[in-house]
Amino acid sequence: MAGREKNCKWYFADQPNVQEVGPNNAMEQNFKHHPYASLVRESIQNSLDAVLDKSEPVRMEFSFKEMRGNEYPQFFELKNHIQGCIDYYPNNRNAKAIYEPMLKLFDDNLYAEHLGYVRISDFNTKGMAYEEGKTDSPFYAFVRSAGVSAKDDTTAGGSFGFGKAAYYLLSPISTIIVSTCTDKFEKYFEGATSLCTHLYEGCKKVAFGYYDDRNGKPICDEADIPARFRRSEPGTDINILGFNLKYTDEAVKEMTEAVLRNFWMAILNGKLVVDINGTVHIDKHTIADLMEETFEELDDNTRKAGYYNPRPYFDAVRLANTSKKYLLYETELSLLGHVCFFVSKSKGATDKISYLRASQMLIYSKRTKTNYGMYGVFFCDSDKGNEILVNLENPAHDEWKPNNWREGTRVNGKGRVAMQEMDDFINKSLNKTFALNEKLVVNIKGLEDFLYIPTSQEEDEDMETDNGMDSVQGKPTGKIQEDGTSYTTDIPKEDGNPGISPRKDSSSTGHVMINTTTPASDGEGRLRSGNGSGERKPNSPRIKKPGDATASHTPNQGGEKGIFATPINVPYRTFSQKEDGKIYHYVVLHPENEIDNARLRFFAVGEESDEELSVAESSMGNVSGNIIRDLHINKGSMRIRIRFSDSMKHSLKMTAEELHEI
Repeated sequence: MAGREKNCKWYFADQPNVQEVGPNNAMEQNFKHHPYASLVRESIQNSLDAVLDKSEPVRMEFSFKEMRGNEYPQFFELKNHIQGCIDYYPNNRNAKAIYEPMLKLFDDNLYAEHLGYVRISDFNTKGMAYEEGKTDSPFYAFVRSAGVSAKDDTTAGGSFGFGKAAYYLLSPISTIIVSTCTDKFEKYFEGATSLCTHLYEGCKKVAFGYYDDRNGKPICDEADIPARFRRSEPGTDINILGFNLKYTDEAVKEMTEAVLRNFWMAILNGKLVVDINGTVHIDKHTIADLMEETFEELDDNTRKAGYYNPRPYFDAVRLANTSKKYLLYETELSLLGHVCFFVSKSKGATDKISYLRASQMLIYSKRTKTNYGMYGVFFCDSDKGNEILVNLENPAHDEWKPNNWREGTRVNGKGRVAMQEMDDFINKSLNKTFALNEKLVVNIKGLEDFLYIPTSQEEDEDMETDNGMDSVQGKPTGKIQEDGTSYTTDIPKEDGNPGISPRKDSSSTGHVMINTTTPASDGEGRLRSGNGSGERKPNSPRIKKPGDATASHTPNQGGEKGIFATPINVPYRTFSQKEDGKIYHYVVLHPENEIDNARLRFFAVGEESDEELSVAESSMGNVSGNIIRDLHINKGSMRIRIRFSDSMKHSLKMTAEELHEI
């Protein structure tokens, strides 16, 4: 009697005399940093691309199950193939690092009684058809090939065919089982594993093996499919084997966040319904409440990749044209076709824009170089636009870049033109939204050489605070003017300063907004305190003068005093702990001298670069973005308790500046 396993077993072909596969997987690099989010993105976009009835939503189910592994003895023969990977590469560190943990899972008998797995199921989809010998059939492309996509739609999300790596990555034994039912009720089943070239029973075997009863070919007869894995209606089940069920709660939380971050538009528009382990149901009726519960903050302050707050972008679309705060612009572009730009105005906004196309899955979010105080959503839903944009995507489908569209070694120039067309539309929409009758915008040639143009808004000019930080700061030359003692920021003055010109449609390398009733410069080039608007800012009672500057400051023509910031070295150490359900970081400062007026900036140390952290609260000073300002630091030791907006633990980097008024 075949038992629950039927007659399924593992089949690995003999390794031919061709290139072998080593113990690594380069494609996994696209997904390893966010495995649950990658799984959600890849699986849902695949299902949305295979919708059966477009008048109804696609339904996705993510569930966590287990089975008795000892009821599938032939499945456990995989252990000997894994051992063969180590035997074939005995001196390779990667082989030991990858395959020894897999062996331990089998040796500990963990799977004998409790073999956990994640099941991803879709409904109202076409399923994956299979035709032997036909390499463009969907089942073949997904289960039996690498880098092959068999999607009918050229604008489909997973058009590279590499997305299946996200499934294998989440399996501790790099194994999946796929069962599908087509819209014609044809049933196909097969397991697959991705290892490396290895030894088995004295023979060299290929890296990829298949679990079936047809000598390495998919099962086509439903009676031969193990009952646990049979489908009863059109759609596909993908089972990720070896999942440790103790991580279920963590997985449910991360999957919920990933669905809301990446597919809020598809859900809002009724194209998608998602159920996660029977406890979380997300559809167009529940998504608003779930957004508020999952993302408490109204603003998107995080700069950590993959952890953005979708709530302000969701509101920008959901509430479009309901008030002057939420605006919608639509147009027909020559290359991209019909496009929309949604704007949400907010004083605390970080000027970030989310980009989506017809799949209604987030591609990426990007911070702009403006400080309007807004969140934006760009959406292209035209067929011709999507055909262009999909060519600009990378395999992970999280960017649009002209260099991604290549024909051989040549970059297709059409991509750059399309990106410029998109940027021009967004800029024109923002200019309409934030047009101010009392202000004049001028472009100053070479301005970027003298001013720091921020990539994010530190303080909106209308922010209700006592002390606004400089949103545009002068870069001092270190020279002293003959008629004063203040540091200068010299701007060349030739022929009446020809560098100042009326604004053109093209984007500027730097621009400053000035009040038409206030001169753009005091004529002496001195540094000023302000936020770049040219409006008079009252003296701050919190800014104290250093002793040697009391008698030497030089007021400008508006009676304002310049603010000069000096980088200083302050030794510090940090630690974090959870208090009342929130993550707090403690920064212990050990300054060698008293610092009268300091400001601190905080960054999360990343693998490739450091990222700003938005401060939600501080036990001392005043908070402004990633800055704690107005700090008086005593000599010796001082501890500051800080909570960041993203509520995560970080390895912190801090920079410090001492502020002088001169």
